[in-house]
Amino acid sequence: MRKKQEMPNNCKRFRFPRPLAVFLAVVLACSAAAYVWIHAGGPDWLYPALMWTPALAAIPAHCVALRERGEPISLKGLLARSGLRRCKLRYVLMGLVFPLFYLLIPYLIYWQLYPECFAYHGVPVPTVLKDFALPLTVGTVLSLLTALGEELGWRGFLLPALYEQFGLRGALWISSLIWIAWHLPLLIGGDYMSGTPIGYRIPAFVLCVLPIGFLTGLLALESNSVWPGAWLHAAHNNYDQAVFGFVTAGAIKPFFVSETGILTIVCAWALAIVVLARVRRQAARGACAENPPVQTPKA
Repeated sequence: MRKKQEMPNNCKRFRFPRPLAVFLAVVLACSAAAYVWIHAGGPDWLYPALMWTPALAAIPAHCVALRERGEPISLKGLLARSGLRRCKLRYVLMGLVFPLFYLLIPYLIYWQLYPECFAYHGVPVPTVLKDFALPLTVGTVLSLLTALGEELGWRGFLLPALYEQFGLRGALWISSLIWIAWHLPLLIGGDYMSGTPIGYRIPAFVLCVLPIGFLTGLLALESNSVWPGAWLHAAHNNYDQAVFGFVTAGAIKPFFVSETGILTIVCAWALAIVVLARVRRQAARGACAENPPVQTPKA
C-alpha cells in the first residue's frame, strides 16, 4: 500500500484559531441583537451597551486561549491578558494629541471657509479656549467609560491575536477593517453619521477610520497596553461629537469634517503615514540591533 505523502509545512491548511472564532462569533451575535433593537427604536443606553460588546466577547475568547495553553482560568489570568497594563505617559499623551491633529485642523479650515457655521465666530480666542477647556478634559474622561469597552476587545484581544498569526501589517489591516465593518449597520441604517448620501457616507467613513485604526493599533502594540488606544478613542469621540461638532453647523459639514469629511480623511492619512514611516525607520534600526521596534503583545 502506498504511503500517504505528507504535505510540506508551508502547504499545510491554515487553521483558524479557536479563540479568534469565539471572539468574532460572540461579537457578531451580541452586536446583531443590539443593532436590531436600535433600529426598532430601542432606548439610548443601547449605544454604550453596544460599545461594550467587544469587551464581553473577549472574555470567553481569553478563556479558550488559556485552556489551549493549559493554563488555569482565573481572574488574574484574564486581567493579565486583557491589555490593562501600565505604560509610559508619552503613549497616553499621543493618544490625546493625535485626534487634535486630524480633527481640529479640519474644523479650523471649515470655520475659516464658513465662519457663519461656527457658533463662536467673532468671539475672542481666550473666551473660546476657556469655554472649550472643561468639555475637552472632563468630556474625554467620561467618554473613556464607553471607549474602553471597544478597546478591550479590538486592541486588547483581537489585535494581539492577529499579530501572532499575520504579523504587524496584517494585524493592523485586518483589525481595522473588522472595526470598520462593525460600524456599518449603524451607517447603513442612518443611525450614525447621517447627513450624507449612503453612497458617499460608507466609502468616506472607511477611508477616514482606516488610518485611525492604524494609529490606535500602533499605540497599543508599542505601549503593550490598551490605555493609549482607549484614550485616543475616547478623545476622538469627545472632540468630534461633543465639542467641535457641537459648535459647528451647516448642511455640508459632513462632507468637510468629522468621520466622513474629506479634510479629516486627508489629515488622518497624513498623520498615519508619518507614524508608519517612523515605525519603519525604527524597524530598520531595530533589525540591526536585533531589537524589534514594536513589542510582541503579551497575550
